Amino acid sequence: MTNTTKYIGLVLLAFSLNACNNQRMSSSSETTTPVWLSQVTKRNIQELATTTGTAKAAKTVELQSEIEGVYKLQINPKTKRPYKLGDIVEAGAVIIRLENKEHENSVQIKTKEMAVDIAEKEWKGQKAVYEKGGVTEKDVLNAESSYINSQTDLENAYMELEKMTIKAPFRGVIVNLPYYTPDVKVASGQVMLGMMDYSSMYMEVELPENTIDKIKEGQKVMITNYNIKSDTLQGSVTQLSPAINEETRTYSGFITIKNPELKLRPGMFAKGEIITLSKENVLAIPKEVVSKRRNNTMVFTVENNNRATEKVIKTGISDDKYIEVVSGLEEGDKIVTKGYEWLQNRSKVKIMK
Repeated sequence: MTNTTKYIGLVLLAFSLNACNNQRMSSSSETTTPVWLSQVTKRNIQELATTTGTAKAAKTVELQSEIEGVYKLQINPKTKRPYKLGDIVEAGAVIIRLENKEHENSVQIKTKEMAVDIAEKEWKGQKAVYEKGGVTEKDVLNAESSYINSQTDLENAYMELEKMTIKAPFRGVIVNLPYYTPDVKVASGQVMLGMMDYSSMYMEVELPENTIDKIKEGQKVMITNYNIKSDTLQGSVTQLSPAINEETRTYSGFITIKNPELKLRPGMFAKGEIITLSKENVLAIPKEVVSKRRNNTMVFTVENNNRATEKVIKTGISDDKYIEVVSGLEEGDKIVTKGYEWLQNRSKVKIMK
């Protein structure tokens, strides 16, 4: 063997040893990324369309005095005190009386009640005589007409007396009760009482154009307000306009709200989450762990070799936290839910607990 051949052999041996050392150094210096894992499980998912609006009472009324009279605020039988703002009152409850003897006397209620009795007896008497041939049918009809007219007069008299009382037209809450000095004379046409029934409410909302094929009448709505964060009220979509506003690219709708405990107040700003689609018992993962790469939807999984594997998945509907996995993962697979931001395919990982 020549000196030249020996020299070449030594050079190749040195190069080989150096390459091995570099490989070992590279392997030993590979970064290990700490990650936290979670198993893929099944859950129920509801796809939501979010909107906002002002909650309004389903029923509202403002009552005025129809005659002048002396003001008498009545006692609430539930509290044993005079009625006040915020009281819940039953339909027909007398809240205020206006005393006016002159008006009461002019109605002549007793006279009209007697007139009804007399007219009724006259009509029945005429019918009995007619059956015996003593009077004509016209006589009977005239007597009946007089009876009907007297009943109408009596009903009108009762209506006139009703003007002396301010009654609750429905079960609701007193929201306006202007102060009047007791026993002072109040003129006709004055505001006496304001009431609302907000056990049922509604919101008029504007919905984005891209939801027009998703939102339908009858869909359930979850209603929340920042003052009642711990409570979610139930509602439903009741009306939808087919027309799109050219300026805002939205369309109008109405949402009714069930508010039996009166937690939501008229005028409150509320958020409505319309359930446009619901699926039960489907594979789902947290939305934030899903990323888009090379036009694919990806997540990282970890198997027994402590290496992160990038997996392509197909997703379905989502809510505010979770997204449905249609394919690419199986129940029980372990996905990276924390630390995924620094991973690449086949990255070495350390599983944290």
